[in-house]
Amino acid sequence: MIERVNDSLLAVAERRLLDRLAAVLAPRVTADACSLAGLAGAILCCAGYALSNYHRGFILLAVAGVALHWFGDALDGTVARLRGEDRPRYGFFVDHFLDTVSQVLLFIGLGLSPLASLSVACLTLVALQSLNILVLLRTVIFGEFRLSFGRLGPTEAHVGLVVFGLAGFFTGPVPFVYDALLATGAVFLAVQTILIGTREARLLRAQEP
Repeated sequence: MIERVNDSLLAVAERRLLDRLAAVLAPRVTADACSLAGLAGAILCCAGYALSNYHRGFILLAVAGVALHWFGDALDGTVARLRGEDRPRYGFFVDHFLDTVSQVLLFIGLGLSPLASLSVACLTLVALQSLNILVLLRTVIFGEFRLSFGRLGPTEAHVGLVVFGLAGFFTGPVPFVYDALLATGAVFLAVQTILIGTREARLLRAQEP
């Protein structure tokens, strides 16, 4: 049995909100439908950012896409749990497969916008995927699926992307500032990956001398 760990800043409030949302969803709205809604949000975000080269208003479309992605990605597991429809292997696989595709869409879209450079957005994406790989390795080795690091997790990341987008809409493109913010995020993710990976390697070495 895999233990799910999320001790991020917004974890408690998010859990309460998700439980309430899942309880009022129509029965025909399945966990799979929520997952697909999350993917649709990532596609919407990518398209909105790409189109913002022609009109700044499309940034709001991208922000709406980020919100929809959070809604679908966070709610699918809650819906399955509350309805007693858990499918551990299927759910785990589909969730992470769609997460990977969605994250690529989110950051490539951001890099195609006038807000940030594609190179820095891709650098942040690489750092994020490196941490994701470490998370999956830890899940296999330790049976613990950790969602948060440094009290930050997916929800905080979505909030950051929403704030990022809204700021870009109101201030207009300031690539230097936004590239600096993305680069800071990339450094944080890379440092977490190195520190946690090194710690876990030492732990395993001590257990298996």
